[in-house]
Amino acid sequence: MLTPERDAHLNLIDSSRQLFQLDPCAEIETGDGWVFGAGRSPHPLISNAAFRADDALDPPELVARARDFFAARDRGFALWVRAGVAADRDLIDAAEEAGLQPAYEMPEMVLSGRAEERPPADGVELRRVTSAAGADEYWRVATAAYASIGFPPEIFAFYESHDGLTAGNAAAFLAHLDSRPAGIAMTIVSHGVAGVYWVGTSEEARGRGLGWTMTAAAVNAGFDMGAEIASLQASSMGESLYRKMGFETIFSYRLLLCAWGEER
Repeated sequence: MLTPERDAHLNLIDSSRQLFQLDPCAEIETGDGWVFGAGRSPHPLISNAAFRADDALDPPELVARARDFFAARDRGFALWVRAGVAADRDLIDAAEEAGLQPAYEMPEMVLSGRAEERPPADGVELRRVTSAAGADEYWRVATAAYASIGFPPEIFAFYESHDGLTAGNAAAFLAHLDSRPAGIAMTIVSHGVAGVYWVGTSEEARGRGLGWTMTAAAVNAGFDMGAEIASLQASSMGESLYRKMGFETIFSYRLLLCAWGEER
């Protein structure tokens, strides 16, 4: 039986691994109960992540292994924990005792049914990404959309392998506004969950309903692939939209930062 707190988390871990693989130079370690991913960028919050996949894994062991992995690559990292979930209380306590500091928090939201589809605004054409050219356009929109919330532009430039956008458990969508790429969203399905990722709209196209259009397309594609629920991690910019769509918060992800120089 699907358990949202557990299975949405496992989907995030699987999806993060699949997204790390878009960077041919990323290094991923999958152990017995953990996943570490180091992208080409040294940014500790965006491109270097540690996850506990097995709630029974000893927290001090996980923190020690993560520190060793990222220290060997001369970088800090963020440990993703579920604030408010009893199963992660021991992990939060151990990480904070080890000196990791809260750096960012965002709600984990779920939708239990298909999303309402609304007609696209005038001049908007929705396309599914099926080619390398489409993937390049997708990441160009991501670069522009996420620059406004502080993402370094090189993050998406490192996504040179496009297989993850067209894999059998994924669907990525690109909206064109007046024939120009303007909106994006994708879903990756695992553990009965359609994880929705990288929803964004170029600044000049905001206010045209693209966020709803793109999110609904990704959610419903996930249900078409057999998902039972959809999930996403909401930014402050997108949270109110997702609530209007029917998403509900089940916990908050807290990113605990181990800055470079604190790993040893």
